[in-house]
Amino acid sequence: MIKLHSQQGDCILEIVTEIPKNVKKIEIGKIFTVLKGEGVNAHQIFDTVGLEGYEEDGVLYLKTDRLKEIEHTEHSKKMKTELLPNKIYRRRIEREWNYEEQEARKTQD
Repeated sequence: MIKLHSQQGDCILEIVTEIPKNVKKIEIGKIFTVLKGEGVNAHQIFDTVGLEGYEEDGVLYLKTDRLKEIEHTEHSKKMKTELLPNKIYRRRIEREWNYEEQEARKTQD
């Protein structure tokens, strides 16, 4: 089951029930960038204690054992989204449809 948790610009977070078995665990530093946007815009977690990250084919999964905040600075305004403890999140990137070219493409924020 997938449940939409939140959306910050082009970064969509969904709650999923499990992490697929064939994903690779990724290293989490002191600051973790969930998604880098255009220029200096980024969706970041500044308190990474208890945070685990996994990735497969560009799909990012996050798991945390405590409350976290993702900060997104855009146009000098900080937006925050909370990650709830003991949940697994999958990051998706919003897509938009280009009617002239008849194709979908990732939205860039």
